[in-house]
Amino acid sequence: MASSIDSEVRNMSGFSIGQIECTLSGNWWVFFIRGVLFVLLGALALAMPISAVIALTLLFGAFSFVDGVLALWSGVRRMRKNKRWGWLIASGLIGIVTGAIVLIAPYVASLALALFLWGMIAFWSIMRGGMEIAAAIRMRKEIKGEWLLVAAGLISLLFGILAIYLIIALPGSAVLAAGWVFGIYALIFGGLMLLLGFRLRRIAKAGGAVET
Repeated sequence: MASSIDSEVRNMSGFSIGQIECTLSGNWWVFFIRGVLFVLLGALALAMPISAVIALTLLFGAFSFVDGVLALWSGVRRMRKNKRWGWLIASGLIGIVTGAIVLIAPYVASLALALFLWGMIAFWSIMRGGMEIAAAIRMRKEIKGEWLLVAAGLISLLFGILAIYLIIALPGSAVLAAGWVFGIYALIFGGLMLLLGFRLRRIAKAGGAVET
């Protein structure tokens, strides 16, 4: 039964798992290059965290401005055709104004972005920590080792409180820390892409590979 379902799924998709793996292995170098780029980007972000955050903020500002212009242009076209255009015009103007503010004052925008990021992290950590502690107290008679859940909840709470302290007492350090967070993420993601690229390269050497 399971084999028949599997064969039907393969026929519907047109590709078997082996064919997909073969196609991916033929393009192992794409994953490898992505991994190298992300590792380099992560290293630069850790070396220059503030510059990394400012660069990301400028990229967001440029994207927001261009997206706003396109939305505004689309809204004007729809208005000429007597179609609904209000939401496109509004979103376009918001995007243009947001992008312009970010591009004109990137340092202020970077600080605001970093503070918003750490505010969300603090909120999530405190909420999660509270729920973990509450769950451990409610299930203390049903599970063993509930103190581990309490410990995890306390760590989350402390991290959330630390993030709030960072926002209030050291707002400038929030930008620095945001750059470090991005750098660590880029290094981890790049490392995983490199591992995937090496694995697909071994598959390509072991069998046939289809390049696309």
